[in-house]
Amino acid sequence: MKVILKEVINIIRLPNCILSGFGVIIGAVLENYYNLQVLFLGFLVGFFITAYSMIINDYYDIEIDRINAPHRPLVSGKINIKTALALAVVLLISGLSISALLNALSFAIAALFAVISYLYSWKFKRSGLIGNFLVASSMAIPFVYGSIISMNFGPIPFILAGVAFFAGTSREIIKGISDVEGDMKKGVRTLTITQGAKKASIYAFIFMIVAVILSFFPLVYFRFWYVYLTLILIIDVYMIKYTYGLVKNPDGNKAIYVKNRILLLMFGALVVFFVSGVLSYAF
Repeated sequence: MKVILKEVINIIRLPNCILSGFGVIIGAVLENYYNLQVLFLGFLVGFFITAYSMIINDYYDIEIDRINAPHRPLVSGKINIKTALALAVVLLISGLSISALLNALSFAIAALFAVISYLYSWKFKRSGLIGNFLVASSMAIPFVYGSIISMNFGPIPFILAGVAFFAGTSREIIKGISDVEGDMKKGVRTLTITQGAKKASIYAFIFMIVAVILSFFPLVYFRFWYVYLTLILIIDVYMIKYTYGLVKNPDGNKAIYVKNRILLLMFGALVVFFVSGVLSYAF
């Protein structure tokens, strides 16, 4: 049972699911919305749809993962394909059913991004930058989804969605640097393959710069703006440090290190957004 649970956590990429669910909560909190039941349901929608997407991605990437990530559950045989697909269906139905309990718009957006996730894994991953944009949009939508479940549409969640989109695009480009061997053999046209690792790392750095610039825009909306500024500066400095370091050394192993650090920093940014939102409305 422990082995099965470990592999399920692995195939759904648990940290990504938590990030999505937490992003929904933050989007709602930034709208000064605190209905705990709705927030919990919103978290589950983000979590389940993301988990479904990760399984579908592994299903369509199985041949690529034989080269890039032979430890993945489907490639290693630790989870068989039928079981994985059955789990994906359960997660998808659960996410959509919960979204329908919230409001019609939340169901429509959840369904849309479930479709986008499927299309990305099935077709558009191999298109390079377009695929990167689709993944980045799935990182951005949780903030907007928080606005949708609260039925408030203030500017901050949309600004933070922009931050997540550009930071997410940067990370996806970097992932292309780390996965170049398998991607090349399977015809995935990442920026690394079409333009080389050096240029890809420069693009990743530029997208991260845009994300950092956008991260300063919410300052005018937070009551304790100096708290937000201090905390987000720490995140931004390390985002720039890691992506610029990859420009100087666009190596595949370095890219793996950088993309993992960026994921941790993105989680840190979520905490900063949450704390700043609560401080702004609670005092």
